[in-house]
Amino acid sequence: MATLAELPADIDALIPERSLAYPNVESGWNARRDLTLTADAIVVGTGAGGAVAAALMAEAGLDVLMLEEGVLHKTASFSTDVLAMMRALYRDAGTSAIGGRPGIIFAEGRCVGGSTVINGGMCWRTPERILARWEREERLPEIGPRAMEPFFEEVEREVNPEVNREDTLGRHNLLFAESARKLGWNPTPNLRNMRRCAGLNNCAFGCPTGAKQSMLVTYVPRALRAGARMVTAARVERVLFQGDRATGVSGRFVGENLRTTYRFSAHAPLVVISAGARHTVGILKRSRLRARMLGRNLKTHPNAKVVGIFDEEINAWRGTHQSHQVHDFLDANILLAYAMIPPGLLAASLPGLGERSAETMAQYNHMLPAVCLIEDSGSGRVTLGWDREPVMSYSLNRADTLAIHEGVAKAAELMLAAGARRVLLPFAEMAELRSPAEIRRVRERPPRPAGIELMTVHIMGSARMATEPSRGAVDPFGRVFATRGLYVADASLFPSGVGVNPQETIMAIVTRNTRRLLESDARSLLWGRRKSPSAGEA
Repeated sequence: MATLAELPADIDALIPERSLAYPNVESGWNARRDLTLTADAIVVGTGAGGAVAAALMAEAGLDVLMLEEGVLHKTASFSTDVLAMMRALYRDAGTSAIGGRPGIIFAEGRCVGGSTVINGGMCWRTPERILARWEREERLPEIGPRAMEPFFEEVEREVNPEVNREDTLGRHNLLFAESARKLGWNPTPNLRNMRRCAGLNNCAFGCPTGAKQSMLVTYVPRALRAGARMVTAARVERVLFQGDRATGVSGRFVGENLRTTYRFSAHAPLVVISAGARHTVGILKRSRLRARMLGRNLKTHPNAKVVGIFDEEINAWRGTHQSHQVHDFLDANILLAYAMIPPGLLAASLPGLGERSAETMAQYNHMLPAVCLIEDSGSGRVTLGWDREPVMSYSLNRADTLAIHEGVAKAAELMLAAGARRVLLPFAEMAELRSPAEIRRVRERPPRPAGIELMTVHIMGSARMATEPSRGAVDPFGRVFATRGLYVADASLFPSGVGVNPQETIMAIVTRNTRRLLESDARSLLWGRRKSPSAGEA
């Protein structure tokens, strides 16, 4: 039987994303010498922020050069080979970490399309209470719910957030929603950026049908169609300056063995850094920017999981990824969701070794993991380590530890209401519970961060927007303070956490900021521009 990556030509032709053209793309894998590149605008990173900025600037007539540290993996290359996909699509094969109490596992994409290629496609607008707070308390202009409405609408026309069809749902999808209703909660059908989702549940390893409308199949090809150029396997190390004006970036190409090779420099009067809340800060700090707030205010949206083990077979690997969430507790900073994890990854995060682990994992088809995600009130930092790479540090405060406890208790309550006979917990000293009466033990746990297993895929806030340098690293529209021609366009911009999956917030804010850049800054910055050579010219 053919795999999805090897479909017959007549069927393959029915999947438009598998036949997308990617013109104007060159790979740094093939570099054989140092190169000098020029453009009107340079965009570093091709995720939810960089791809949007590049497309809008290219469509406005600018000569845009996109630089991506990862490589281009097209839709037809995605498969269910978890290890191969993690090596290809994830930074550090998914093994990054945030240091602190407790340590937090962190995963992000490193490929064309960035983390949008490996996320679950959740596409939620920023809650109105968050936008209103940014407008009122942070004094950010044109960012309230009414002002942001047209930008959300513009993004949604492109990526098409919708709920899953009934015929894509598995037993676990229905069980989660039914059990939430049994508890009197309101499971919200999950909005995901997709078209024609087949319910394969392979979202975290690349969507092999192209149904997920990631940047790889939307804004990136849109930018390239408008004339943008892209160089992949190009690791940007620092921003170049003349006085206070950004004039480009420099870095090294990355070979197929992930080792750096030849040098490159790219020159433009407009530089947009969209490398994510960790590496955007790393690039700017290596560029010797001394802004006091740069790297502070790191938000991690930490999540803790519980695993329900049932008598019946759930087969949670069948059916779509996360068709519902519970938003009833967002005012308490808690979001409840679920996601099935491949057996090898799940085994590594469950208690027990050897025979004990084997006994637990023999029940894989009877498992359903649920998670609580916490809108953190505390914050961490991004600094440069001894090797000049960005290092993240973050420790849970008391309030957020208590929120984790409450979120875990609610997730466990949901699993027991669904019929689980055991619920595995994320606490080192409290491995599981078996009845609703035992949930009180979770709420009574001392509020200490140590011993909690946490992970995240949502980091933000480390180069926050503000009205003055004493409060943030960039101005209300993303320009780095005390510079000209240098902008940030990713989740680093957020003044606070947003409580929901941040993808659409990134895209909408970057749309807002790029429109302003094009209206107010681009003409003066581009004065005297000259025709750019192709990426292969020195």
